[in-house]
Amino acid sequence: MAETGFTPIQLYRTATASAVPAAGKLADGELAINTNDGKLFYKNSSGVVTQMASSGSGTGTVTSVSGAGTVNGITLTGTVTTSGSLTLGGTLANVNLTSQVTGTLPAANGGTGLSAPGTSGNVLTSDGTNWTSSSASTVGAYNLWLVKTSAYTAVTGDQIIANNATAFTITLPASPSVGDTVVLVNAPGGGLLTVDRNGHNINSTAANGELSAGQSSQLVYVSVAVGFLQI
Repeated sequence: MAETGFTPIQLYRTATASAVPAAGKLADGELAINTNDGKLFYKNSSGVVTQMASSGSGTGTVTSVSGAGTVNGITLTGTVTTSGSLTLGGTLANVNLTSQVTGTLPAANGGTGLSAPGTSGNVLTSDGTNWTSSSASTVGAYNLWLVKTSAYTAVTGDQIIANNATAFTITLPASPSVGDTVVLVNAPGGGLLTVDRNGHNINSTAANGELSAGQSSQLVYVSVAVGFLQI
């Protein structure tokens, strides 16, 4: 309701959401308002109704995007209007591998595929596809030599020196695969060393083995029937 004694000024208007006035309804320069959307329109000198203001947060269409600049040797160029391309070119250079690179580099791209180097003293081993950080003692056919003075269960690849004047027992691996091997040496002056077969045959016989002082033996797992073959 208008203030008493004042004449209200009202624009050509509509309360219909998203409605835009037709050009034939407006004179050049005339204003129109959509009171539902909060949008103000005018008719320009070409006879086209154009939105000139809005009470909303503002939406629209980007008509042009351009890019330019160089970072670490890579340059962005180009402009997109209704169509077009932005182009990256150049050679990557001066990249700080500590602060500017994240993730892991796959072996297929010259990396290791590992996110951490593993334990100090480890070495990298490959199965032809993947790299693994492994203890140096487990690389190759044999582990590093171990000196044992009491009962011990061997793992494949172990090289063991028994060094105790009192007799004790070394037990062979529980689940060997064909070709797995264990090397045993009973040091001079040592007590009798019993080789526990751990459920497997030794030289095709279901009996434990023995090594006297100064004796040595290499045992290789051959089959269920043969078990560990002494060589």
